[in-house]
Amino acid sequence: MDGIREFVNTTCYDLNVIVWVRAGEKLGCIFRVEEFCLKRFECLKVVFGNEYNSCIDGIKVCYCEGGQLGITELVVKRFGCTLDRLLNRHFRIIFISAGPTIAISAQ
Repeated sequence: MDGIREFVNTTCYDLNVIVWVRAGEKLGCIFRVEEFCLKRFECLKVVFGNEYNSCIDGIKVCYCEGGQLGITELVVKRFGCTLDRLLNRHFRIIFISAGPTIAISAQ
């Protein structure tokens, strides 16, 4: 995927997103941290890596609105696991409201 993804916010909240980019093939070794805001119902294409460091190692998304706080954090712990495939085999990462938390899906 060459370190490019499209992030889609389908929630009613403005989100703060943090993406940890894996250094090559080393799980848990971070090449770069990319942080950005994603307004409600916004779609944003983000370049966060390169051909050698193109995998997402973890992602954190949070919001704070009207006294309500929601945080979702996912970290890849094993190559090829469901989360690794979700974050690294799809171009579009989608954030969905799931009660007070944010669910993460992909297309």
